[in-house]
Amino acid sequence: MKDPASGAVPPRHPTPSPEASREILEVLRLLRSRARTRPGLTEEAIERMQGLGFEVGRFADADALVKRVLQIIPSGADVVYHPCAVGRAVHLDDALRDQGRHIVVLPDDVEPNRQNGSWREHILAAQFGVTGANAVVADTGSLALAEDLGFGRAASNVPPVHLALVTADSIVENLLDAAEVARGYAVLQLARPVPRYLSLITGPSRTADIGLRLVRGMHGPRIAHVLIWDRPKADELDDAALRAWVLA
Repeated sequence: MKDPASGAVPPRHPTPSPEASREILEVLRLLRSRARTRPGLTEEAIERMQGLGFEVGRFADADALVKRVLQIIPSGADVVYHPCAVGRAVHLDDALRDQGRHIVVLPDDVEPNRQNGSWREHILAAQFGVTGANAVVADTGSLALAEDLGFGRAASNVPPVHLALVTADSIVENLLDAAEVARGYAVLQLARPVPRYLSLITGPSRTADIGLRLVRGMHGPRIAHVLIWDRPKADELDDAALRAWVLA
């Protein structure tokens, strides 16, 4: 496959087999039911992420979340936005554009041909990258982002500041659970056994390779925000709700 920043878009995906869909839906139903019964899961995830250097905010309503995004991203800033469930629900691209931010909407697996452009140039020039996440791992404080095109990977890795917009019901217990969510996304949305890309993001970029001195931002964002919206992506455990739940 060509570099995703080149603009190449793979063909649309076939329908997954009924057997594969049934199997992964049962796995996801069990996983989500278990996560719902673990008390303090959200608080545990927030504490772990803060310990890793994430700047974490939690919001009860859309207006407060959008206000925080606008506080982080100053007027006139260049932003690349990989569409996500939270961003779509709050119409984030319109809010950023209306408030004077220069936003480029990257292709995603749901709407890959939404906007044309020189993606590499936009990504390299952006000061801020905004994405979602398919899952948040409480045990490790990691974000899991599964996709087919790879633009979310670029938006979360290249700009110096990364904002991840997630819902509280995206929090799962451990990395194995996050892997099942990613597999569910691949089977139910991409009709493949595993996603083409899976990014695990555990805090802002940092390295101690040079003189054993910890430096942030050497190979990725210096600052990483996780903004958690308390509104769930999906309330129920039926098949349609689970299909929505695995989306980033």
